[in-house]
Amino acid sequence: MRRLIAAFTHVNARSPDKRRRGRILVTICFGVVALLLSVGMGLTLMQPSVGRFVNLGLAVLVFTVAGVLGRKGFVGVGAYVLIVVSIIGAISGVILNPTSPFNTFYLIVSVLLASVLLPPRQIWIVLGVCLAALAGVVTVVPPEIRAASRLNLAAANLTVLLIVSAFISFIGSQSLSEALAAADDARQRAEEANRQLEIANATLESRVEERTAELRRLTDEQQAALARLEESLEAQQRLNQMIAELAAPVIPVTDDTLIIPLIGNIDSARVYHLLNSALQSIEQTRARTLIIDITGVAVIDSHVAAALVQVAEAARLMGAETILAGIRPEVAQTLIGLGASLAGLRTAATLQAALKPSRNGR
Repeated sequence: MRRLIAAFTHVNARSPDKRRRGRILVTICFGVVALLLSVGMGLTLMQPSVGRFVNLGLAVLVFTVAGVLGRKGFVGVGAYVLIVVSIIGAISGVILNPTSPFNTFYLIVSVLLASVLLPPRQIWIVLGVCLAALAGVVTVVPPEIRAASRLNLAAANLTVLLIVSAFISFIGSQSLSEALAAADDARQRAEEANRQLEIANATLESRVEERTAELRRLTDEQQAALARLEESLEAQQRLNQMIAELAAPVIPVTDDTLIIPLIGNIDSARVYHLLNSALQSIEQTRARTLIIDITGVAVIDSHVAAALVQVAEAARLMGAETILAGIRPEVAQTLIGLGASLAGLRTAATLQAALKPSRNGR
């Protein structure tokens, strides 16, 4: 029902105040038309005459036209149609029946219509028209009839009443217009704020998407760099393992003889690798002789000497004899100076000397 009423009273106007006045105009017009077609038609049928039907038809036509004009957005034109008709009705009542001055009081209806259908300043225009129409009626009516019906007194009282009504209507209409203007301004500011907020949200979303894409790109780059780093680490590990194997290679020279040539400085890591390589090779080849060639080693300390003895003991437990070959003079002096014990190790001056006993024994 509300949707039907809203659609019926819809006014094609941009201004909120104009739409408000248009809805009032449409409501008044079609409400009066409904009354005329119901109550008015019933009263006319009770005392039917051509004049009554003509008046009823004209009234329905006038209010219908005013209502249609209001819906189309011509609120001022429709309002003036109603106001002019109401002024004509009030004046015609006095002219047709001058002995009844109270018909002129219906001019107040025109001021009331102006207060709800027209902008505040146009109320004074309607007041001026009403006062002019009242003055015209007073002038047209003969003096003796004015005196008999006390029309002059009624006109004076009506003038005061019209001015007061117009003044009150103007104040009320002006206050309402200002309130509506303030509300419309607040609505526009709110809509502008909403638009700015939407723009800010869109900008923020765009920035978030850009930052997300950038972070995703950085994450992908980091993952790719991490993958490359892992590959580099694996390659480095393989290289280190290869270097370690090359640093202490196990070379089988016969079916039961292994040679491990050492070059450069020896640290704990190389000794540990030497121990593992030697024992694995002995296990795999069933070797009986392990020759460790240290011709390329410039410096041997007590820790390295102890590690070599450890290798020899582990090899002996697996059934292999260990020969330390290639001891240089400076290395021998260092070992003596350190008091390092090479117990359990056979020594040979050169690799060739270390190989001869092995071959002779075989």
